[in-house]
Amino acid sequence: MELDATAGACPAPLPPIRQRIARFLAAVTTPVIVIAGGMAAWIVHEHTPYTSGSDFGYWLGVTGGSLMLALLIYPLRKRFRVFAFLGPLRHWFRFHLLAGIGGPLIVLFHSTFRVGSFNAAIALASMLLVVASGIVGRFIYRKIHNGLYGSRSSLEELQKDLAAQMSTLAPLLDQLPSVAREVQRFSDLVACPAQGRWARLLHFISLGARRQLVGWRVRAAIRRHGSTDELHTLAATIDKTLQAVQRTAQYSSYERLFSLWHVIHIPFLCMLVLTAIVHVVAVHAY
Repeated sequence: MELDATAGACPAPLPPIRQRIARFLAAVTTPVIVIAGGMAAWIVHEHTPYTSGSDFGYWLGVTGGSLMLALLIYPLRKRFRVFAFLGPLRHWFRFHLLAGIGGPLIVLFHSTFRVGSFNAAIALASMLLVVASGIVGRFIYRKIHNGLYGSRSSLEELQKDLAAQMSTLAPLLDQLPSVAREVQRFSDLVACPAQGRWARLLHFISLGARRQLVGWRVRAAIRRHGSTDELHTLAATIDKTLQAVQRTAQYSSYERLFSLWHVIHIPFLCMLVLTAIVHVVAVHAY
């Protein structure tokens, strides 16, 4: 089957060898770190090469606790202009994310993955609560921002981008009616959400899975027309358009969730700092 020339240009050339190596390293780095960290945690827990009260364990606790205390710098820098001298906010945001992962991990190694006292258990529970809250917040953050460190999107921008993508697809879908029906079906599903609180919640949660199902049907329909560079490009374009439809539909809900998350996360962070201080005082006092 032949498509219009606007269906897509020739496939991009293979990236240079250095770029391919960089992408490969980026893909394997996270699994390697996770596996190495898991092995180290098992060794520390099972063989106890040090204790939380030893010099090494003590300074691990100091390092991890200092990193978690430094988490407060980002919200202070964000809310009070007097701290503007500390530097750009985006750098502190990156540090906030890294310290929010590194600090608790170091504290877990400090504890040798054991809970020795009641105040330590409370501090550990508070820390894990903040970590879980941070992971949820990062997920929601990416739904309403352009990338992890990008600027905040607006509903108008998303609607404009979606309209541009749909107008680009229109002449191509005219040649593939079965594909056009799948795209239109998903657009109609998004435009007419269910009625009722629980039905709307189910609709919101299941929208991603439904988009994946539609994407699978679209790729299956395209494969029936052959396998050309233009068709592969069209499939990728439709997939991006379906993602844009989903993101536009869910944007307002994620924006409300992000505001609610802020209300919850800040008290959790303050509770962590308070319980950590109590733990440090108790350790040095007794």
